[in-house]
Amino acid sequence: MIEVIQLDDLIRRRFRKEIVLPGPAVERVNQDRKRELWLRRWVPEGVLRQLSHSFARSNTVHPSTAQALYSLARALTPEMIIETGTYWGYATTYLAAAVADSGSGQVWSFDLWAQAGQCIPNSLRPFVQLMSGRPSVESLPEVLSKFQPKLFFQDSLHDYQGVLSELKLVAPCMPAGSIIVFHDFIVDGVRKAARDGLPDWQILQLAVDDPQQLGIALRESLPD
Repeated sequence: MIEVIQLDDLIRRRFRKEIVLPGPAVERVNQDRKRELWLRRWVPEGVLRQLSHSFARSNTVHPSTAQALYSLARALTPEMIIETGTYWGYATTYLAAAVADSGSGQVWSFDLWAQAGQCIPNSLRPFVQLMSGRPSVESLPEVLSKFQPKLFFQDSLHDYQGVLSELKLVAPCMPAGSIIVFHDFIVDGVRKAARDGLPDWQILQLAVDDPQQLGIALRESLPD
């Protein structure tokens, strides 16, 4: 059984801090979502997709997940964040906003789709390194040879082997005190990959409203 923990409890317990709410840097993303939800009351989703590629897509990041990503990144203040699965860049935006508000750091985001990250606001692009057009497992080794990420948001492949292949590359490079966040933690393959791929980590589930669920892995210490 995986323990379920509230976000504020996790941040207080691990960092002795309070939750920090996202600021104006992510207002464009928030407005995209609000406008989409309002329009979907009157306009079919298929029509919205024709009006704007970002419409009917901003709901790929649930507000509770966005809050968790921003708050964890602010509490951890990592010099490097890795995200796999950029897509339109909504989650990337919240991570980049946390880096910008903290005053230092960089988000490296990986996606097979060559046009990934189109909805990242220009004001936050200096805080993001987009690695698109290649599978993450091909691009990650070169980056990991130079940097040690302290926060990893796994949101690309959601099958057992896909998640496990990314964990095998990223987790050994992460220092003590690091955090891995898993989206789509509702999927059995993601949960099993987290348990099998991170035997020395504490595996938890965040209590969020996102129906896809969020998993959390905490590295308390380095293996002997």
